[in-house]
Amino acid sequence: MKKSLWQKYNKQRKFTSVDKSMSTDILIIGAGITGVSVAYNLLNTNHDIILIDKDICFNDTTAKTTGKITYLQDLKYQDIYKACGYEKAKLYYESQKDAIRLIKKNIKDNEIDCDLEKTEMVTFTKDESKIKDFELEKELLSSFGVKYSTTSNLKDDDVVRQSSVKNAYTFNPIKYLNGLMDKIKDAKNISVYENSIATKIKKEKSKYVTIVNGYEIRTNKIVLACSYPFFTLPGLIPLKTYLEKSYVSYAKIKDAKNIAGITSGNPFYSFRYYDDGKDKYIIYLNNSCKISDKLNYKKNYNDCKDEIKSLDNNLKVEYWTNMDVMTNDYLPLVGKISDDDKNVLIATGYNTWGMTNSAISAKLISDIIMGKKNKYKELFDPSRPVTFKRALNFVNNTFFGTLKAYTLNLIKKNPSWYKNKALVTKIDGKRVGVYIDSKGEKHIVSNICPHLKCFLTFNEVDKTWDCPCHGSRFDVDGNVVKGPSCYNIKIDETNSKV
Repeated sequence: MKKSLWQKYNKQRKFTSVDKSMSTDILIIGAGITGVSVAYNLLNTNHDIILIDKDICFNDTTAKTTGKITYLQDLKYQDIYKACGYEKAKLYYESQKDAIRLIKKNIKDNEIDCDLEKTEMVTFTKDESKIKDFELEKELLSSFGVKYSTTSNLKDDDVVRQSSVKNAYTFNPIKYLNGLMDKIKDAKNISVYENSIATKIKKEKSKYVTIVNGYEIRTNKIVLACSYPFFTLPGLIPLKTYLEKSYVSYAKIKDAKNIAGITSGNPFYSFRYYDDGKDKYIIYLNNSCKISDKLNYKKNYNDCKDEIKSLDNNLKVEYWTNMDVMTNDYLPLVGKISDDDKNVLIATGYNTWGMTNSAISAKLISDIIMGKKNKYKELFDPSRPVTFKRALNFVNNTFFGTLKAYTLNLIKKNPSWYKNKALVTKIDGKRVGVYIDSKGEKHIVSNICPHLKCFLTFNEVDKTWDCPCHGSRFDVDGNVVKGPSCYNIKIDETNSKV
């Protein structure tokens, strides 16, 4: 798959993988920004902790972000206001401000060089129909006490409305996590394992047993920080969320500006600049949609490249894809996964604003573990009551989105697959995917995702089989490269004829 700009900064430490059964107080599954932040918050406590990742630490979802640290998040507050009411919209705003303070404190306390830069953040639109929405957001921001401007350093004559704040930030998320991991790796109470995939969790009296690489890890508490859980029960997370994919491009430029922004309405895109002290870049995100939409991956990539090249046709463009877990009421799901499993804690559903929400979620999770009060516990509770708006969004986003993806893949073929030597067919009555490489070798896999049995589509750019229901991805040989599936789709090719 395409690598992001940030992945080259990952100071890989080559942690070992789980190769024996163990016991611990707390098992953290997922060593992205949330899992690493939870572990950091629990440094030098009386809890023994194991932190695992199915791959290399912070090399997946966290490495695909644009790296913005901001409380100005599109028109997020009116979304929450309409779904959950004013008080929760205001409390969410406070959570984002607290998250910024937490990140800045971690950077200062540990003297982390992560290219943190105070940045002007602007939300803007070129769509006349969005002006009323900006008016409502203005009223909400003003009532929260936000000092913002309706002008900015954004130079675009087509902009019809905008909101700007001066006290947001950008940074390099991987350099930030390198700094936290330098503290964690030397901690006496924390052990880190990579290439360690959890496939099953079972409850035994008051403890939990997690199967990792085929071995048992017994623990009192589990923290699921793996972006999207690899199981359906408990918590019913697939019913409370849907996934959104975005395409991110970047290119070296001569000058990096001190501004970042996001549009509201069409055309949609998000941008920021980055200076690592050696090179300067522009980072550009667009073409966001539900993962069940826009399944022509090659066109999506080309559209992404064309957008950034419209700034300068001579730019040498690289790109990657991003996946975000979205909730039906616009608030993260953080805390105990259910009343029956109070010691299984989850953090997911960041609604594209992962940097701030990971920080505040990690603080909430660690406070729950330590028995401390946290004013955001009820706001982010995964078992919070279902509102009418939340139920309506479930029908529109989750149910029909998944149904659409399943149905289209059953009846519709993408003609570009055949052109590029990939197809879906049946062998001995079983649905399979076939990819024929440049040497003419056939790579035959099951075309059914092990997670919840959705049919897979072929991504001709990354050469992967992708699940348009819940985001699992597999290489052409059937190895799982991204969850929530934790199983491969390899099949026995003996006597297979295509």
